[in-house]
Amino acid sequence: MELVLRPVNDRFFHEQVLPFLSLAMSDSARALQALHEQLVDERALQLCARLITSHIGGGLGGVEQAPWVELVDRLTFLQWGPCSTGGWEVVGQRVGYAGNWDEALHLALMVEDPTYPYWDARASYGRREGFRLHPVAGLGLASLIGGHWEPFPDFPPDRIFSTQGRGEYMSRDHYAFADWAWRSARVVEQWHADLASKLERLLERERERLAPVESPETHAVLAYWLGQAPQPPSHTVTFSGLGQRSASWIQELGVLTSHLREAAREQAGLVTLVTRPVSVQP
Repeated sequence: MELVLRPVNDRFFHEQVLPFLSLAMSDSARALQALHEQLVDERALQLCARLITSHIGGGLGGVEQAPWVELVDRLTFLQWGPCSTGGWEVVGQRVGYAGNWDEALHLALMVEDPTYPYWDARASYGRREGFRLHPVAGLGLASLIGGHWEPFPDFPPDRIFSTQGRGEYMSRDHYAFADWAWRSARVVEQWHADLASKLERLLERERERLAPVESPETHAVLAYWLGQAPQPPSHTVTFSGLGQRSASWIQELGVLTSHLREAAREQAGLVTLVTRPVSVQP
């Protein structure tokens, strides 16, 4: 099972994607017609036209499944930009981050949650399992990877796009999560601003855990995570008590933080999706 994380055009997501999905819940025909007027992309226009033609009324229950899934995937995971003649067009496709979902969640919780027992395989796995069933708000990248939506959306995200059937939408509590989630460029920029201090605190927790063993390569590890060094140190004391996977954790966390850094530099939002080979259903 994999996690895909990609940067998205923040303005396009705010101005087109979110309003479209919100309106589609109650009046998908009108939402499709409004979207059709804003897009220049040929494939997206074909999908809109097909969905309008085959529409049988109402919200998402009235749309044809296969073209709906393809349209939402195209809107959500491709790179869009303003067209010189007006409207929006696809300007490319970013590979982004693709990695093991459990591993990515483990790394994000290491960074974001000071109470997360990353050194204990059984306890940490239990925490991740609970997090997948009910992702916690306020844990930055970990909350996003878990599928939690913040701010609370105007639509149930699990009804828009689902790969595993995970999802909850509680209007009274303003709580929602799904197999996919999104964060705005403003939030991503704040995550990036806070990243160095969070990583430093993680390394400090590890120094305390390993004491009295010294960690002379801590600064080299931090430099790699912050993009100041191209590779991690080849032999690290840091996380040495965690077994053979510790070196791969250091490297994979560097890959994950590089994608966060790049998105912040581009003033882009981030979208995540947990994938596996099952059909996607609206």
